Amino acid sequence: MIATIILGICIAALFGYGIYNIYCNFFKGEATCCKSEGGCSGCPMKKAHENYRTRVEAIEKFNLKKTIDVDGMTCEHCVNNVIKALEHVDGVAIAAASLEKQSAEVALERETSDEALKEAIKKAGYKPGNVLAFN
Repeated sequence: MIATIILGICIAALFGYGIYNIYCNFFKGEATCCKSEGGCSGCPMKKAHENYRTRVEAIEKFNLKKTIDVDGMTCEHCVNNVIKALEHVDGVAIAAASLEKQSAEVALERETSDEALKEAIKKAGYKPGNVLAFN
């Protein structure tokens, strides 16, 4: 009798853990790449959206700006990888990336080649697309 109760509790715990992982993977936007960063940390999407808006507002203050299509971002960890990669390019002042738009925006301190931006995205593990300059 006690063994059956313990077995039931173990099965319920495993089932709950499975549901939690499904929730993290599908409903909160985390993908396999997030697992290397310590698992589901709650994916604070609201905070990510606020961070994106703050970065875009800062980018709007610059005269030189570009938008790059980025294919392959699946979670906020991916977005952060793209931002870090772009901000390491010489001439980039600040970068923002959007998971929903599958694109990134950069503010430039000086003219920077499209190829340098694309190469940074490739090295980060994503596929760069069109690069558009805007004011």
